[in-house]
Amino acid sequence: MNYVRNAWYVVSWADSLAETPTATMVLGEPIVVWRSRGELVAFEDRCMHRLAPLSRGRCENGKLRCMYHGFLYEPRGTVVQIPGQQNIPAIAKVRTYPIVSKHGWVIPRWLTRS
Repeated sequence: MNYVRNAWYVVSWADSLAETPTATMVLGEPIVVWRSRGELVAFEDRCMHRLAPLSRGRCENGKLRCMYHGFLYEPRGTVVQIPGQQNIPAIAKVRTYPIVSKHGWVIPRWLTRS
């Protein structure tokens, strides 16, 4: 099925989101939305390591931890901690989406894959 990309899609009511990862689907693809110290964040709902759902993770001091192997992501999608590993590759990140709260709704922008 063809979908309109580069558009905004409502995924939640703004007052229903807290610092708890929430899974949702947009255009048939999983994303996770959550609040990092009050600011909205939207990631692809797949850990970059083993594609485990980040929505099953937990928030820790404004960051999101994948509960499969413990990767810790900051709100820009970059991995900032890997248990048992000092060096973190620069490519260790997940896809993020611009997101806003407007008229009481949470709205990420679904971008065309590049």
